[in-house]
Amino acid sequence: MLSKPFKVIATAIAKSPNLEANILESMRITSMLGDKLILIHVGKRTDEDERSFNDIIKSSDVQLGNVELVWVEGEPASVILEIAKSKQVDLIIAGAVPREGLLRYYMGSVARRLVRGADCSILLLTHPNKLQSTCGKVVVNGLDHPKTADTIKVAASVATRLGSRELTIVEEVDPSKIGTKVDDDLSLKKANRAKQNIEKNEEKRIQGILKEIESELSLKVGQKCIFGKKGYTISHFTESQCADLLVMNSPDTKLGFLDRMFTHDLEYILSELPSDLLIVHSKLNKN
Repeated sequence: MLSKPFKVIATAIAKSPNLEANILESMRITSMLGDKLILIHVGKRTDEDERSFNDIIKSSDVQLGNVELVWVEGEPASVILEIAKSKQVDLIIAGAVPREGLLRYYMGSVARRLVRGADCSILLLTHPNKLQSTCGKVVVNGLDHPKTADTIKVAASVATRLGSRELTIVEEVDPSKIGTKVDDDLSLKKANRAKQNIEKNEEKRIQGILKEIESELSLKVGQKCIFGKKGYTISHFTESQCADLLVMNSPDTKLGFLDRMFTHDLEYILSELPSDLLIVHSKLNKN
């Protein structure tokens, strides 16, 4: 089996209706994907809260030997990122609503601020569960990018360890790469040949990545080459397949306000999450 993709995992907790689900889900995920869990509470430390958190931890059907409670005050996103950096966190787990309204989309949220500022991978959960749930289908981007090999390997490890049945690698291709304007039968045939050549090259590229880990794979792996707008295409595919998790490359640069104004691939997905979302911070990241 592929090795665990993360070592130190952190999640922010607060007194809310989802408190128990957030802690229990984070413990289950850590038991399968990492070695240590850090629970970050943004707010004042009280004996009552500490007892409540410890009671939930003890009630879990997963007993982790390494759980740390951290108490910190300040602006939530900023202090979570500071703790993550100081504790050398590999993965931050955060909650996110499935669909955001226009106002919230432009103003941002704690989850989006974590995505824009984190120097580690981020897992956004749309519906954390108190009880163990399955992760049947996983979709991962297969973009022609230096980070993609790492992302696919992490996705394969995550999918395997979460007991997924199927991993689909989606290559999003800009339609302009076809290079032919279709206005008659001859140009249609030419365009179709161009698409077939692109699809063959994409399949060959992905197979080269999979060859490095094929001996450790224990689940069905498929490929899908789709011509369309990056972000929108893979998001729509993920939703249409009723996938449980979408795995994406991290952005090449830190996202800012203009990225939200002029939507690109990752910001589009963040505005309308089709499933849980894992953004893999590759070793190649410069920021």
